Amino acid sequence: MAPENNAPTLPDPKSDTTVPVVIVGAGPIGIETAIELQRRGVDSINIDRGPLGAQIFDFPPQSRWFSGPERISIGGVPLETVSQEKATREDYLAYLRSVVRQFDLAVRTFESVEQVTPVKDGFEVRTSTAGGLSRLIRTKRVVLAVGGTAKTRRLDVPGEDRSIVADVLGEPHRYFGRRVLVVGGKNSAAESAIRLWRAGAEVTISYRGDELHPRIKYWIRPELASCIRSGLISARFGTRVLAIGPNAVTLERLTDGVRFEEPIDDVLLQIGFEADGSMFEALGCELVGPNQAVLHDSSTMETSIPGIYVAGTAVNGTQGRYEVYIENSHVHAVRIAAAMVGDPPPPDPVLPELPEA
Repeated sequence: MAPENNAPTLPDPKSDTTVPVVIVGAGPIGIETAIELQRRGVDSINIDRGPLGAQIFDFPPQSRWFSGPERISIGGVPLETVSQEKATREDYLAYLRSVVRQFDLAVRTFESVEQVTPVKDGFEVRTSTAGGLSRLIRTKRVVLAVGGTAKTRRLDVPGEDRSIVADVLGEPHRYFGRRVLVVGGKNSAAESAIRLWRAGAEVTISYRGDELHPRIKYWIRPELASCIRSGLISARFGTRVLAIGPNAVTLERLTDGVRFEEPIDDVLLQIGFEADGSMFEALGCELVGPNQAVLHDSSTMETSIPGIYVAGTAVNGTQGRYEVYIENSHVHAVRIAAAMVGDPPPPDPVLPELPEA
């Protein structure tokens, strides 16, 4: 058998492409932008370094959305669930696949954008596939729908890079019979703690706050609170992680500085995400404020660089508390498509308040 590096390379029909609009990102708002452009006769292509709906793909199995189906559906296509309840991760991934097929959208997954270069008539977008192929796309406009959760936050403590530390729950079965410290106290941490406990893990939560966060999903918070009160799940409120060892984590109480060891087999970090503004910076787009939000014209979604647009949660950079999410980003797709064909911008949508915990 010939060595793998001597295997033949077939001609790549996608190595050189010309399309009016390149949309970087194949999440819900990136896909919705492609639909709105198609309705106005503008061809586009979505490029994503991960799978279709990458952020949703990383949800734990059978996770349910906080929002109702009508608020996270895209392109005017109803999102139906068998139970008539909130959609699960699997419901929504199947929905995204069906929407892409319904509109016959051009979507390339596991293809990373390496460089966007301004040229005389627009931009050249250079990409690379997971298999190592280099491609070039010529386009007049670029929409960056890259989301605000490109990378997980870090604790920056000794031992954080140990193999027993994870930042994505994945399949809870993996943790059966193991002592797991969940670091964090908001939605992801709360849901992970419940799932791990149900899967047979011995769960402890470390959270800086004095109690569970008030905006945890209203159907999860009471159950987690009950588990903590009854001792099924342990909670170390008002603590922070100082170091992670091979079988114990050093915690510090914030009230008095007392340090103690918490025995563990695994650590699950659920402390939030950070946006990746590197592509905006490389293009010269202006980032403002503590979130490093992208400066843009709210009526067209065009950034400070002509021909470069922003859509979805990427608009608000790294969000401490989410103010931009799918529900209030649908209008971004319509604004972008309208601007590109010279139509007036749509009116601002009015959404009902999300339910509180």
